[in-house]
Amino acid sequence: MTRLLAIARFVIAAIALFMENMVAHSAARAAEPLDLRDSQPRWVSVRFENSPTELPGQLATQYTAALPAWFEPTGVGSRVRVTIAGAEVEAGRFAAQRLRAGSFSDFVWIFDAVSGDVISARLRGTFIRRLDFGVIGTDVDLPFEAEMTTRTAVGFESGRRTFGQLLFPYCEGATRGCTLVAPVRYDFRSGYVNAVGSLVARAVGAAARTFSPLGEALFSERDGGERTRGDIAAAQ
Repeated sequence: MTRLLAIARFVIAAIALFMENMVAHSAARAAEPLDLRDSQPRWVSVRFENSPTELPGQLATQYTAALPAWFEPTGVGSRVRVTIAGAEVEAGRFAAQRLRAGSFSDFVWIFDAVSGDVISARLRGTFIRRLDFGVIGTDVDLPFEAEMTTRTAVGFESGRRTFGQLLFPYCEGATRGCTLVAPVRYDFRSGYVNAVGSLVARAVGAAARTFSPLGEALFSERDGGERTRGDIAAAQ
């Protein structure tokens, strides 16, 4: 009996040690930056920088919780694609903003896996904004399209209010009044990237092109990322 108890204790201790090592390994794996050069399709994670909209130049300060994203090769040279489902973007990146539910496209990023450049990062959707027309105000749909890249430095002008909305107009080059934001290609050591570009929104028959802060993020491997795509619609 004593021998059986000793064996049982040994087995229990071995299982506990195994589970402890598995948890530690999983935590380490989850914290690993996304390996763009590993072209195997898999689930990965992304966290978006989400500083207040009135601070477009504030970088690497606060981030969303990790959102699931699908990683895969594009079949074109060294380019790879990361796709975040529209519903995840709505709930995870814009949870504090009013928007038209179900209007967001997938947020699609195309990387050069060799250089780390973001070839393009595109998103479209519809916000709901309260526009001030002087004596009256009304809620309107504000469809937008955003596109970012790390290949060109762009920036923003001083904020100005239009129909009660604080906007930071898009600008390029070292022009007077333009605050340039230098793009940062993907950092393979940290998973950080800052793709810059513009957001074009339309309402009441007019369009406005503003600086887009939506291309700043941290990409990482995801613990338990299956090696088959499954159904990305399940994440929507």
